[in-house]
Amino acid sequence: METSSGRRNQKYRTRRALLAAARQLLERKELTTVATAAAEAMISKATAYRYFSTSEALIREALLDAVWRSPESVIGDAADVRERVRRVHIYLFEHTRQNEMAHRLFLSKALDTWVSEGGKPTAQLRGARRLPMFELALEPVRHILTHEKFEALIVALSSTSGIETFIALKDVCGVDDQTADRISWSTIEAILDKALA
Repeated sequence: METSSGRRNQKYRTRRALLAAARQLLERKELTTVATAAAEAMISKATAYRYFSTSEALIREALLDAVWRSPESVIGDAADVRERVRRVHIYLFEHTRQNEMAHRLFLSKALDTWVSEGGKPTAQLRGARRLPMFELALEPVRHILTHEKFEALIVALSSTSGIETFIALKDVCGVDDQTADRISWSTIEAILDKALA
């Protein structure tokens, strides 16, 4: 039976292949649609439409994805699990800060799609790039946690990083960048302390 990690990794690879194909089409100044990206990536149209309901959504995410680093390059040579998680968290917050307009627009469009489709979107709305990053960061402790606890830890850490947390701290709480970084990291440390006790 395939694990949730296995399914997540397969979805991540499929989505990455579609985004790479879209970027190649854009670079060649060719028609870029869900169908043409599917053909370029040698993925069925039916599968591609499960990831991107519109060509606009595909292009928007492909442009944002072009400036996204791989999990391996973010974590680098760090061996300690807290340092690995810290590097992912810092990268996610910095990426959000440096590409704030693109992230806010991307989130806005995802929310618009959710509303326009009556709360039941026909395609996955978000790329979920955080999940494989935190999964790789947590690899050193996989063997000491049950599968369920390992998966729950990935989700818990993912919920504390990225544009949603950034917006909550900046827009709702009105804190400055330094305070936002400190608060978000203290939340992550508390999650790690509980999970790894």
